[in-house]
Amino acid sequence: MSFKNTLPLSALCLLGATTILKAAEPISLADITVTGERSQESVLDQPLSIGSKQQDQVALDNASTQKELLNSISGVRITQTGSVIGHMTSIRLPQNTGPYYLFLQDSIPVQSSGFNNHNALAYTNFSSAGSVEVLKGAGTALYGSDAVAATINVLSTPARDQLGVTGGVEAGSDGYRKLSISGGIDLDEKSTITAQGSHAESDGWRDHTKYDRQEIAVKYINDMNEHNTIKLGFSANKTLAEMAGSLIGYDEFKNNPTSVGNIQTALDSGLPIERKFDFARANIEWDHRVSDTLSLNSIAYLRSTRNRYTATWKTSLPYNDSEDNTLGLLFKANMQLGAMTAISGVDFEYTKASREYLQRTTLDSVPAGKIYDYDVDYLAISPYTRLEFQLTDKLTLGTGLRFDYNSFEYTNNVTDGQYAGSDFVRASSDTDPSFTHFSPKLDLTYNLNNNQMVYARYANGFRIPQATRLYSLTTENIDFSLDEEVTNTYEVGYKFAYARHQFASSIYLLTIDDTIVERLFGDDERFYVNGGKTEHRGVELSLTSKLSDELTSHIAHSYSRHDYQNDEKFNSNEQAKAPNNVSNVRLIYSPKAIVGLSSMLEWEHVGSYWLDDAHVAGRYKGHDVANIKLNYQVSSKLNLTAKINNVTDRIYAESAEYRRVSERYTPGAPRQVFVGFDYSL
Repeated sequence: MSFKNTLPLSALCLLGATTILKAAEPISLADITVTGERSQESVLDQPLSIGSKQQDQVALDNASTQKELLNSISGVRITQTGSVIGHMTSIRLPQNTGPYYLFLQDSIPVQSSGFNNHNALAYTNFSSAGSVEVLKGAGTALYGSDAVAATINVLSTPARDQLGVTGGVEAGSDGYRKLSISGGIDLDEKSTITAQGSHAESDGWRDHTKYDRQEIAVKYINDMNEHNTIKLGFSANKTLAEMAGSLIGYDEFKNNPTSVGNIQTALDSGLPIERKFDFARANIEWDHRVSDTLSLNSIAYLRSTRNRYTATWKTSLPYNDSEDNTLGLLFKANMQLGAMTAISGVDFEYTKASREYLQRTTLDSVPAGKIYDYDVDYLAISPYTRLEFQLTDKLTLGTGLRFDYNSFEYTNNVTDGQYAGSDFVRASSDTDPSFTHFSPKLDLTYNLNNNQMVYARYANGFRIPQATRLYSLTTENIDFSLDEEVTNTYEVGYKFAYARHQFASSIYLLTIDDTIVERLFGDDERFYVNGGKTEHRGVELSLTSKLSDELTSHIAHSYSRHDYQNDEKFNSNEQAKAPNNVSNVRLIYSPKAIVGLSSMLEWEHVGSYWLDDAHVAGRYKGHDVANIKLNYQVSSKLNLTAKINNVTDRIYAESAEYRRVSERYTPGAPRQVFVGFDYSL
């Protein structure tokens, strides 16, 4: 792997790290995360590459899209789609819509494995997040299918930080407006209840990209005694978004970026071209401290998700309506046994899912009617254990093992076989696969001193086929079977934390066997098969420095390379939609002369990448975007916010690809200005 293109920022991070080690006074690391083991732990104690954003930076970003919340974390690239609130994720993998990421809200999954929606961050209350964490690479023993490349955990503001009543108003470019309110009270000295809600809408900067979105959350916490804490929660969100298409050709992208793109024919049909997301979840959590050496954590939840859209990439414009209702239980026991720490538990989910794929009117020779109509009962049971052995004062060995059982029980509600002479095929009702997998984990941590550590890690992972791949068939894959993908993550890292500086680095290799790959036939049809092997390797660097009492810098940089391994179609080509270099640099100024003011200058860099896997169409050249953000706490009651995204009004692509003999671009937003205020009673 060549690192020549990543040397400048890498050298900057490492030079800064070396200088800091010589000059800084040591202190204990203050950055605490919860995602690795679903409990609070210093990042310096974890043999993981885990990035986080705490409440101060989240407030400064004041995110209206998912990428604003996450893209300043090293190695993380979220791109918005044509429906604005829709998104794709790229962490240790090329940009994709596959189920390689586990999405959590307050450490609870927002969707079941086997029913992936790549827009799953829309199921989280991302615009009102208190903090966010990203565990990069295969998950710990606590996480199973889909936790292949990353686990993303959107965390709410702690209940006791929301006391009182606060209302907010924000307005901005392209008709953006948002109203929010939050409040909380102490019911007594042991219990607190809080609630928050928001409504945001925009006319959209592109043609046909209007959207509106609501979020709500209610939390109750009761510290019953020193041994027991009960937490109740309810969260819900709802999104309605118009959809725009891809811009065909580079000239259209550069000269007419506000165009609706290649879906004008779909709009002319008179059908509603829109996407709807609905999410609701109720949960109860019990923390029980049995003794000084044993604590138990139990979470039970009910969850409902619904995803509706017009498939504009199909010339017949079918309408998808998917609904999943889930009962889940997460149980975990932490035990301290002398020099050994044990974490054991079991995860359980039962999901009743329904899928309707409706041809609303006869188009492209596909007659009106139900193309697919089926139900799936899905069961997942996953026991796991993790053991940590304190071998010496400095050396810790960690081992983990997880067993996953996933089963599908399918009921076809319409006639089996081909639909009305079209390319769509319905699976028969005797298609009920199940999947089992053991995932071993191994890690070694060496503490150089109280403020520095190195680690090495191996983690096996997997992801099961999705229900739509098993049951929404085409004429090209009537008789087929799909196996789960198996992955292996190898990683080494170094971290330190001092009084004014925090540094984290990792070098990783991720291999995926039996990769489920897309094959195309005809003008707009696709099917999926188990392919060969892909290999993904890279470096992630993050350095946060308190340069003075007024100035803080944050540098996040990653270099990655993603290759097929002797694929029957793409040989050993580098994969498309995978920039080698991605960087985010932030300079935050908090002047003493204006107490309460924080301002930030941000630079985002995305390097060039191939437009197609076959390497026939060349590369997207990459882009650089600058943003300015301000947050001013005028008084204990009044807070002002402002931001300018894309200060230089650069035309750039959120995503670019070569597909079906044409270059296709999803343009990024132009210069946009937002201002707002919050007032607390």
